[in-house]
Amino acid sequence: MRKQNLNLLILTATITPPEGARNLARTDPKMRLEDYKKAFNFYLSSLKNNQISYLVFADNSNSDLTDLKVLCEQYDLTDRVELMSFQGLDYPPDYGRGYGEFKLIDYVMEHSYLISQLPLEANIWKITGRYILVNLKDIIKTRPSRADFYCHCRNIPMSWIDLYVLSWNQKAYQNLLKNICFSIRENSITNSAEQAFRDIVDGHSSGLKIVKRFRALPKLEGVRGFDNQTYQDMNIKFLLRKISNILLPWLWI
Repeated sequence: MRKQNLNLLILTATITPPEGARNLARTDPKMRLEDYKKAFNFYLSSLKNNQISYLVFADNSNSDLTDLKVLCEQYDLTDRVELMSFQGLDYPPDYGRGYGEFKLIDYVMEHSYLISQLPLEANIWKITGRYILVNLKDIIKTRPSRADFYCHCRNIPMSWIDLYVLSWNQKAYQNLLKNICFSIRENSITNSAEQAFRDIVDGHSSGLKIVKRFRALPKLEGVRGFDNQTYQDMNIKFLLRKISNILLPWLWI
């Protein structure tokens, strides 16, 4: 693998959610699989156009990924894509989805063949796999080259970190992200996983270069899991945030 300008994308997935999952309205596995297939098709196109270097799709519900394998073969990208499906839902539902997602990340970082072949300085991106990051190309292009951990934080209406898209290198994973799932367990914190994660990032002091605000405002398409609302219906909110970023960039809305 080339040692510079490598961007590997992890798409996190739970195709078949556990019974009793907290704050989750979109629970139908067939419906969720269609969401993942639509997003996967978008990211395969991004891979084909070399906007990203490699792609890992990781499902923690041990579901069948045949449909995704077929899509991958249609794009002739099997050598640059890794499909992983394993049973990673062996925890109580009240731990929360944040716990499950970053437990999944730990599994992928430890077991992915593609990640094991990356140089230490490669950029690893994580996107919640049902969402399409429409402006992925701009997000990657504007990533600060020296950032070990790159994220998008907000201060209004609360101190928060958006967990649907993050980027890190191996240094940041080992010093910040590894086993962070235990610190954002919703049955052991008084706020949300996003708020607890932000507190951890704000308090971190191990010499990592952390950039807390994306230079390009992320624009999503897809259906939110907790309320079935589409991000396409939130274009006015996106526009307001974009204007605020230009006129009042210190607000971090």
